[in-house]
Amino acid sequence: MKTIQYNCRTFLNHRNQVIVRVRWNKRKYEHGFSIGLHADPLKWNTDSQRPVRGSTHIIGKERNPSRVINDRIDAYLKAIEEAFAEFGYNDMVPEVKDLREVVEEKVGKVAGADTADDSVPEKSLEEIFKEFLVVGAKERDWTDVVHYKYEQVWKQLIACDPNVSLETLNKDKMIELKEWYVNIKKDRNRTITKQFRILKSFLRWMKANGYPVQDSAIEYKPHLTVTKKNVTYLTHKELMQFFNYKFPAHLKYLDRARDLFCFMAFTSLRYSDLAQLKKAHITSRGIDLYTKKTSDHITIPIIEDAQKLLDKYADYESEDGSLFPVPSAQKLNDYIKAAAKRAGLDREVVDTYYIGTQRFDEVHKFHEIIGCHDGRRTFVCCSLAFGIPASVVMSITGHKDYESMKPYIEIANDTKRLEMDKWNGKELKINILNHLETFDADKLKQVYEFVKTLA
Repeated sequence: MKTIQYNCRTFLNHRNQVIVRVRWNKRKYEHGFSIGLHADPLKWNTDSQRPVRGSTHIIGKERNPSRVINDRIDAYLKAIEEAFAEFGYNDMVPEVKDLREVVEEKVGKVAGADTADDSVPEKSLEEIFKEFLVVGAKERDWTDVVHYKYEQVWKQLIACDPNVSLETLNKDKMIELKEWYVNIKKDRNRTITKQFRILKSFLRWMKANGYPVQDSAIEYKPHLTVTKKNVTYLTHKELMQFFNYKFPAHLKYLDRARDLFCFMAFTSLRYSDLAQLKKAHITSRGIDLYTKKTSDHITIPIIEDAQKLLDKYADYESEDGSLFPVPSAQKLNDYIKAAAKRAGLDREVVDTYYIGTQRFDEVHKFHEIIGCHDGRRTFVCCSLAFGIPASVVMSITGHKDYESMKPYIEIANDTKRLEMDKWNGKELKINILNHLETFDADKLKQVYEFVKTLA
């Protein structure tokens, strides 16, 4: 006998229909049952998920006392409970269609009414999406970046099929969209997988709010090969090479771009936080601010090299109190690439990725791919390689869990292994030093001149 964990929520959808939504199997499955009645949203208690006691709900020609609505809700909740008990007794975790059939049969017997109002809503798919953007921005406090990502996915869906609708948005349409991404747009598999994840969050919202979404579309998985993400960063040696490089006077803008990159590498700041950094954010404890992307409160100790940059721009004045003259993200990325090329950051990096089933291996000079976010990655990788505990690094960067730090920790371990190789030459170094103890000044000078030719 299997115990199936599930949870139910009762709410009103966009048409004021009373919906009982159930989720189970670790939220892998969910279904919204319309109980066949409407309620007045002004007389609905969202905390108790019930109509206000003693209220009467007049929606069009429909007149529903709260008692009638409550009885119907109870009938559905009881039917759902009994259904899961029966499936558990048979050691079976039901899929959506299995649960729907059993619950509808039970409620039909108890309530004497159809359970689901599957009529096609008056709104088109595009109108529903626009509603989703408005509701999502309010309920989930979206940033402009999140809003933009959803709009892009919608534009891509329309580019694939300008006539897509609720009726045609099924598994076949999702397959068609995947082929469009691969063959027409030629996106990498990693990007395609991300776009499908965004699109399916919209589909799940539709279903949760009573829109007739086909389960085959929600359950579809593109099954694309995605390579492990390549973490790009500067080693400490490369970072200091970049930091200490002297740009000619006529390339002041490259000097400034380098400084901004290095400040991000010394502090872990994102571009969005660097752009909003004010003099008021500098306290006796370090940099003290709320991050723009996640609204996390972080305090970052200021290391010596970061302080050198603060001193360098101490005389910079701006109307809003900004610490640095920060250009747009696109311009800064372009300038950083040009600065890195001039500074000789030409280590080769292999980028392996798939588009559909075709594999690509591209080799780039580091200065060709470097960008603002590599500063933050550099901070994490160098800090871990120096032996700073991951928990301390996370408290500075704002990373929430170790899963997000795993790629950096793996890199740090590789770096440590390279450092440990120094032990292999330790005995030889000791023997050389012992011999040098027997040399007079003239011989030491000869050895020094010879070593210089090897360096």
